[in-house]
Amino acid sequence: MDKAKKMAEQAQAKLDEAQQQFNQGQQQGEPSGPAVEYDKHGRPVPATDPSPPHGDPVTGGAAPPEPPPAPPAPGVPSAEQTQPPAPPEPGAAPAPPAPGVPPVEDRNHPDYTPPTLTSGDPLAG
Repeated sequence: MDKAKKMAEQAQAKLDEAQQQFNQGQQQGEPSGPAVEYDKHGRPVPATDPSPPHGDPVTGGAAPPEPPPAPPAPGVPSAEQTQPPAPPEPGAAPAPPAPGVPPVEDRNHPDYTPPTLTSGDPLAG
């Protein structure tokens, strides 16, 4: 019984020593920078850096200018081609839809006309 008691005391002493070493490491490892701030949703808010941006450390000057954007790949529409058309002037007649493009339905004024039949009886099997 005394042997078990001695072993338990030795184990407890080792645990206490390890806990002290851990706590000392935590105190020394505290971050030296500013505390991270969070917004109301718990997301970290980026810290604002009042110093001006530094140039490229290799060249010793400002960063090189960015290269011009690459031309689009063939068959890929450019940004100008993907822009929606300008809205029509008030009071102007609506423009007809492009050929092969179904008309866009206005949510405020739905079209209740039934679709036209292309051929045959829709109920025939």
